[in-house]
Amino acid sequence: MKKIAILTSLILLLSLFTACASRPKAPRVRGDDFVADINAFDVTTFHLYANLNLGSPKVCDFYFTFAPRTNTLFVKGRVGVDVVRIGLSYSERQSLLQAHDLYLQAYETSSIPDVKPTKKNAWSKGSAKVEWGVAGPGHEVQTSYRTNAQYLEPGKPYFKLTFDPASEKGEEHVSSPRINIYISPAQWEQILEACNQDQLVQMTDEILAQAEAF
Repeated sequence: MKKIAILTSLILLLSLFTACASRPKAPRVRGDDFVADINAFDVTTFHLYANLNLGSPKVCDFYFTFAPRTNTLFVKGRVGVDVVRIGLSYSERQSLLQAHDLYLQAYETSSIPDVKPTKKNAWSKGSAKVEWGVAGPGHEVQTSYRTNAQYLEPGKPYFKLTFDPASEKGEEHVSSPRINIYISPAQWEQILEACNQDQLVQMTDEILAQAEAF
């Protein structure tokens, strides 16, 4: 009798597991952290001034890619000796849009003072994932960033993104570089046209439509 009871229990458990395994999962709903279950894809390339730490700003190629599974926009490029990749979530991109509006308003009214950009005069602050390495992204941190304006030459105040150094988790002696990226009003216009949320969702839907065409 004892063996029969054990066997019966095993059969019931197996039936339960089988039922759970065969039950279809509900599809994920689009939101701030998810657009579609597809791989990341290329969006566009921009040529922006950037530098590491205290180096002089130089023109760098930045490759923009979009990851629909996490609704994250990645910006990758070689700056100085390192290849860096920055991940911006949907919420951080919305914060950057607000900072952009403040910058553009100040630029159009010629009210951007030629002062050193600091944490105190920042338009906004946030957090982003930063990867870096000489041969390619081999280290990763979650670090803070801030937005300011900086004149790279007279009459041209650029929107400045500063990603602060941070120690890698479990590797206190390994720290990310300070990354500075400079964006002009004209470049902002191009970035917003190519990388706004509606455009990224449209590109995602085009990939889905192509994959599901029958």
